[in-house]
Amino acid sequence: MEKISRKEQLLKELQDLEDLNTEETEEDNGVVYKDPLEHIDEPLQADKKDTKTEVKEKKPRTAKQIEAFEKARQTREKNALARKQSRDEEAIAIRKQVEDKLVKKAIAVKKKQIKQQAVLDEISDDDTPLDEVEKIATRSVAKTRLKREVAKDFPAPPPPVEEPVTPKYYFL
Repeated sequence: MEKISRKEQLLKELQDLEDLNTEETEEDNGVVYKDPLEHIDEPLQADKKDTKTEVKEKKPRTAKQIEAFEKARQTREKNALARKQSRDEEAIAIRKQVEDKLVKKAIAVKKKQIKQQAVLDEISDDDTPLDEVEKIATRSVAKTRLKREVAKDFPAPPPPVEEPVTPKYYFL
């Protein structure tokens, strides 16, 4: 008999689980059935522990720890200052290099302008014949071409291929 009543109880619990609409407790044969999902709104145990705000006091630092921390802080500031100075020096050096290149380029451009102006002044004489004007113009162009050709870097010839040396063995 006991087995049948146990089966009935399990079937009843199953029906209760399937019928989620009933949130009330039901009494049947002296057994109280509760909705198994009624505690969902309550926070979990882990959450309850988190809600307690227990602030644990930290151990105070010792005098040596405080001194060591201050020393580390000073060293850090000193190193940061040294890094900043080195970055500034590098920036100044780069700026100076760029400025020097710019000045050299400006000087080269100005020299070129002066040479062109000198050639134009030579040519602008009214009494010079046309043949001489052509010679002057070709001479200035030829000079610049020569300078460009000399300035070009030609690739170095490949090194001569050496024949592999066969090892010689001497047996005693």
